[in-house]
Amino acid sequence: MTNSISLGALLCLPLVTVLLWQGSSCRSANSNMSNNRAGNQNVNANANMNINTTRQSAADIRGVWGGLHINIEVTDGGATLDYDCAHGTITEKIVPDREGKFVVKGLHVKERPGPIREGDDNEGQPAIYSGSIDDQTMSLNVKLSSTNEDLGTFTLSHGKSGRIRKCM
Repeated sequence: MTNSISLGALLCLPLVTVLLWQGSSCRSANSNMSNNRAGNQNVNANANMNINTTRQSAADIRGVWGGLHINIEVTDGGATLDYDCAHGTITEKIVPDREGKFVVKGLHVKERPGPIREGDDNEGQPAIYSGSIDDQTMSLNVKLSSTNEDLGTFTLSHGKSGRIRKCM
């Protein structure tokens, strides 16, 4: 009887070894999966950092922006604008929110053909400049504050000069 138990144990030993070895390989696989998950989280965190870095660098909107009938030079303190038959200034720093939207105040001066005449309104009217920036594209709406007159919405590209035809 001892021989049959020893023989049974001897035959079961390879089976137990295979089962234990297989269980440890599952643990290794789970460990590798956990490491991969951690690695993916690091990759995702790095990707988010890159997106945030891109947004931060995109927040530097200084420079020339141009479009059809408009040209803007954005500075640290605001901007100067030229239109076909007008010009203006933005008197506040343009700071887009997380979605790229902004609203700033400034002045808008209507122009007409010919030289500037005495008595012409060179001071301008208060205006609200609102819009959004998405990567290298700006959408800009101009409204006169006192009359709520909508002067239009313009699409501009960063680093490009606008196409303007001054009043003749």
